[in-house]
Parts: sequence; C-alpha cells; structure tokens
Amino acid sequence: MYEKILLLFIAINIPIVFFYNQLVKFININDIPDNIRKFQKKRVPLFGGILIFYNLFIFFFIDYFFNLNPYEYFFDTREYFVFFFGTLGFFIIGLYDDKYNLSAKNKLILNSFLILFLVLIDDTLVINNLHFSFLSNPIELRNFSYPFTILSILLFINALNMFDGINLQSGVYCVLLFVFLSTKEFYVFINLILILSLVLFLIFNYMNRAYLGDAGTQVLAFIISYILIKSHNSSNSITPDEIFVILSLPGIDMFRLFIFRIIRGEHPFKADRNHIHHLILDKLGLTMAFSIIQGVIIVNFSLYYFLQNKILSIFFIVLFYLLLLLIFKKK
Repeated sequence: MYEKILLLFIAINIPIVFFYNQLVKFININDIPDNIRKFQKKRVPLFGGILIFYNLFIFFFIDYFFNLNPYEYFFDTREYFVFFFGTLGFFIIGLYDDKYNLSAKNKLILNSFLILFLVLIDDTLVINNLHFSFLSNPIELRNFSYPFTILSILLFINALNMFDGINLQSGVYCVLLFVFLSTKEFYVFINLILILSLVLFLIFNYMNRAYLGDAGTQVLAFIISYILIKSHNSSNSITPDEIFVILSLPGIDMFRLFIFRIIRGEHPFKADRNHIHHLILDKLGLTMAFSIIQGVIIVNFSLYYFLQNKILSIFFIVLFYLLLLLIFKKK
C-alpha cells in the first residue's frame, strides 16, 4: 500500500512542481511584507494549505479506483463525512482569511459554528471525560462536554496559527506530530499523506516560495484535533497529559500572550512579535530560533516519556518554557 501511495503522490504533484510559478500567479493569494511583523523581502504565496488540501482531496478521490482504503479508521459514513466536511470547511474559512483578511471576531464565529455543527453530527468527536495517566478515575465533564470540546479545538487552531511565525517551524512540528501518531498506529493512511504533503511544502517554504497560510494551519489543526480526540475517546490509548505535552509549546505560548494582552488592555487575538520564536529570532537569528524551538519540542517529549512521575515531567516542561522566556525576553 505504501509504495502505491508514494508513487501516486509523486504523480499528482509533478504538475505542481513544474507549473508552480504559473499556479501561484493564477491563485494570487500572497503574504505581503509590512515591515512590522512581516520582514520578508517580497510577497510570498500562501500556498501551503492549498497544497495539503489538494493532496488529501485527490487521494480520497483516487481511492475509489485504487482501493487505498482511507475508511480503515472511519467506522461509518457519518464519521467520514465529518472528517472530510470539517477539513473542507476549515480550508475554505482559512483560504478566505488569507485572501480577504477576516477579522478575528468573524473567524472565531465561523470556526465555532463549524465545530458545533460537526460535533452535533458525530458525538464520538465530543470529549466526555479526561482520563489522565496519573489519576485512577477519569474526570467526567458531563454538561461541559460540548463547550469543552469546541473550546479545545478552537484554542488549538489559534495556537497553531500563532506558532506559524517563522519558516519551517510549524511544518516540521506537524511532521513530528504525524510521525508520532503513526507510531501509535493512529490514522496511518491520513498521516502518511500529510507527512508527504508537508515535506513537499517544506521544500518550498525553505526556499521562501510558500507559506502555510491560515488555510494550512486551520486544516492541520483540525485534523490533529480530530485524530487526538478520536484516539482518546475510542480506547484511551492517548491520555490528556500526553496531549498536553504534544501541544505544550504552542499552547503555553498562546496562553501567555493572551494573558499579557488582556492585562495591557489589548485584544487577545491582536497580532504582535512577542511569541517565543520571535524573541529568539530577534536575538539569535532564524537558524538558531528554528533549532531551539525544535529542540524544546524534542526535550518536552523526552521529559514526559523518560520520567516516571508524569506530573513532575509536566512541571519541568512549563519550567523549561519559563526559563526560555527569561533568557530571551525583550529588554
């Protein structure tokens, strides 16, 4: 099966590679430098999300003829519909935002209604309890299940969007996530398509010829959220504390920025250059910022899986982030 997927991936992406310049010129959705937050020398196509969605769509379509079996993790047509419609919905919202700059309020409303629609159709996407590895009994959410689920997905979408601040960073992070999920045999087919798509995107991103854009971060955040929630709900094979570790760096950074913006009387969704990667970038440059961020992610994983005391490992992960913040804070 994997050989088929690789050959098909190469075949359907050859036109993208050879006609890339014509394609991005025709689509004409670009990230434009403003010398405030965006310091690239020229406009860069926001093509990452389009590339990822294109590959997902083509693979699921071709399955009808080549039997690649994306249904192996969908128990019924309803689950398949929710996954595909959710991916399509978040892609459209993100693409519209990339093109026309949706306000934070309008994007929040659209994302909230889309998530509500999805969880009402498929209640197996609802987080009903939290079964931490260090607790003998799960925490039952009861009447808070739906609000908690909607809020969790919204927060991760926003966290990944905020994390997508320097070249390669969010792309490599997502590749690591999908590799990790594949080692646990969660949605391997989908993970493989996304890994291949992200590797191709990262080549363009490295050359500063493509950014993920909101279309990319929205699609990736939804799919990651979907896989994590389904895996937690179906067999508790991934715990909430594991999920915290997986999402810790973008998540903690987002909450810090939210809190400080609110304290300063600013809108919590206001864009700025106070993210942890920006602080490191301003002092050490792009290469070191990228290397340190990826190193922190690997250290977080290592702390969690090598320390027996999971609460202690989470404490060290938060402490490590605070130390980074102290070292690289603005004067």
